[in-house]
Amino acid sequence: MPIEMVIEGMDKKYDFKEIEIDGVKLVIEPININQGKIVQLLSSNPQDFLNPNFSPGKIITFSVN
Repeated sequence: MPIEMVIEGMDKKYDFKEIEIDGVKLVIEPININQGKIVQLLSSNPQDFLNPNFSPGKIITFSVN
């Protein structure tokens, strides 16, 4: 595999935001003003990780305060 393919996209800047939904903190990558893709779940509660609504990669809608 060419090295160009391996390192492609490494210089892309990501604009992650931390939000809280239903008492659960999430790291999201904003898509537009009130939607984002879940990147990471920040919780110490194992039940939160079993909730499919908080799965990484899921697109969520949230309110801007």
